[in-house]
Amino acid sequence: MLSDDDLKWLETPATDWSPVRLPHMVLEDSFVSGDSSRRRLSIHYFRTGPDRSLRAKVLFGPGTQGPPGHAHGGSMAAVLDEAMGGAAWMQGHPVVAAELTTRFKVMLPLGTRCIVEARVGHVDGRKVRVVGKLRQSDGDIIYAEGEALFIALDPKKFGPMALEVSRIFSDLDEGAS
Repeated sequence: MLSDDDLKWLETPATDWSPVRLPHMVLEDSFVSGDSSRRRLSIHYFRTGPDRSLRAKVLFGPGTQGPPGHAHGGSMAAVLDEAMGGAAWMQGHPVVAAELTTRFKVMLPLGTRCIVEARVGHVDGRKVRVVGKLRQSDGDIIYAEGEALFIALDPKKFGPMALEVSRIFSDLDEGAS
């Protein structure tokens, strides 16, 4: 169970951050961000200032345990995957992951307040390359870094969701200007 302080920390944006809802968040059972029990993962996403990157505040609960008292590497990779994909969607690229590389730097103790940072690095046609980092919220410890290749979905094959999500995020960008 999360403390009131942890809940407040999760929900409070840092300076120049604004809350954002990613398209998959409408799905009640999303693996990473759909844990209403908060035993596994608790995560809140934010859009940052001029660099248009995605940030998230995340707590790894007891349901993510791998080594005793520490988060399983798969849970860390899943958070990076979702955040990096979210960064692409947020910039109007409806994507799915094709390749994900995760480098684990330091074991992550359960309950540690973490920040996930993700940004689009390069777009080449339907290929969208994104980088991400999972770090301690109030220090210099980097727990994991990731790089991913995402492939933009063909809206005709994916259906209206991709077009609608791209439109929503484009409207948000115009409002931020």
